[in-house]
Amino acid sequence: MTRHSHHQGRTHGPSQRQLRVGEMLRHALAEILQRGDISDPVLETTVITVPEVRVTPDLRHATIYVMPLGGVHADEVVKALARNSRFLRGALAHKVTLKYMPDL
Repeated sequence: MTRHSHHQGRTHGPSQRQLRVGEMLRHALAEILQRGDISDPVLETTVITVPEVRVTPDLRHATIYVMPLGGVHADEVVKALARNSRFLRGALAHKVTLKYMPDL
């Protein structure tokens, strides 16, 4: 039996920095979506909640979890957000000061 003392008894969750950056991105993204700055028919007509943003340990990638109000048209909303990810990343860069804006 081998022992891995550095893994014993510890859970490896996100760091405080990851959590803080994720929360900053979540708030900024929710504000951008609420203001309706994106000219996309699906996003203009749907209220979207952003319950969570998870950031990788190197802060290079962010996974955004979204929920359209009532859970309807979720596939269309995700596709619309993917189409507009470059715009969203740029809008986030104006709101959140980070050395590198993560890929969404």
